[in-house]
Amino acid sequence: MNFPLVPLSDVTTVIAGQSPPGHTYNDNGVGLPFFQGKTDFGEVHPIARKWCTAPKKIAERGDILISVRAPVGPTNVADSRCCIGRGLAAIRPDGTAALRDFVLWSLRHRETKLVAMGQGSTFAAISQKNLKSLQIPLPPLDEQRRIVGILNRAARIERLRKQARERMREFVPALFVKMFGDPADNQRGWKIEPLGNLCNLAQYGTSKKANDRAEGMPLLRMGNVTYDGYLDCAELKHVLLPSADIAKYELRVGDIVFNRTNSKDLVGKTGLWDGRYPAVAASYFIRLRLDESRVSPTFLWAFMNSAYMKRRFFNIARGAIGQANINAKELKSLLLPIPPIETQRRFTTLVSQAYAVATSTKVAENSAKEISAALISRLLGAST
Repeated sequence: MNFPLVPLSDVTTVIAGQSPPGHTYNDNGVGLPFFQGKTDFGEVHPIARKWCTAPKKIAERGDILISVRAPVGPTNVADSRCCIGRGLAAIRPDGTAALRDFVLWSLRHRETKLVAMGQGSTFAAISQKNLKSLQIPLPPLDEQRRIVGILNRAARIERLRKQARERMREFVPALFVKMFGDPADNQRGWKIEPLGNLCNLAQYGTSKKANDRAEGMPLLRMGNVTYDGYLDCAELKHVLLPSADIAKYELRVGDIVFNRTNSKDLVGKTGLWDGRYPAVAASYFIRLRLDESRVSPTFLWAFMNSAYMKRRFFNIARGAIGQANINAKELKSLLLPIPPIETQRRFTTLVSQAYAVATSTKVAENSAKEISAALISRLLGAST
């Protein structure tokens, strides 16, 4: 849709932030909430961490807050009267020509343009003059209301999908404790065995150099396993391997991948390969293939990602804070309780059902994002 473009200053008041003297800040809730930049932003509204008793520049409740310094462009909406520092500007639509939410969506749609306008040798910043000159579309108010209604509904769906997925990720640790108790004390009195007794294979991944050309097999690297043990394969490198190495290193469904070397707080991240496509793991990982008649891969994955095991890995990892290690011998010597295999398999079934819901939620969330992006482009026009 093509609407006339007008400078932001024609339909809003732009208030540049200004930092008050340091001695007027406090952490005790005295004065107005004080927001300095993007680091204070929440999902929709900023989060107060500091307050100010002598504000220089004030934003009113409902003003759009925009980051104008490193990074340029992100937005929030003030949910109370507040003090703004020089990393922010407040934008106050007049309401007679432009609705607040319409301006907000227009700014989000033009964030790339704002970034391009940012200047500075040390870090990017946008001047008040450039911000005021930013061109935004200006349809009639009724059309603005219609567009805002559509985009706000899409945003609500996206937020709900994200919240649902986050709750699903809290489910597995809670279910583990409910079914098996706290792994720190083995309250159920199950037999304790070294992990090595339960493995048919414990092997380092390939050290072959990866490429960015999508040539060969996908290569699982440190960043592809999240802190809580989930696979994130959005960014993958590939590796060219001879047939013998493919046969040696290819991951199978149920393989455990243990991140043996990383920063001290991240060493021990443990993923569970789901067989989404043929792939191999890099040498940062130790691959475990379990005797599934005795231990379920899903049980071991949840156990290894428990808060208790995170602490253990931190304590036993050798080396510097920035680069710690746990080798295969040390990993295989770890002791763990072995519940009845029927109980482990019941846990696996419940986790699989939860994961299926989480996966469908993730797909729906991505769809909501794609729909939102398409709607914004269609309803607000080109971003340049």
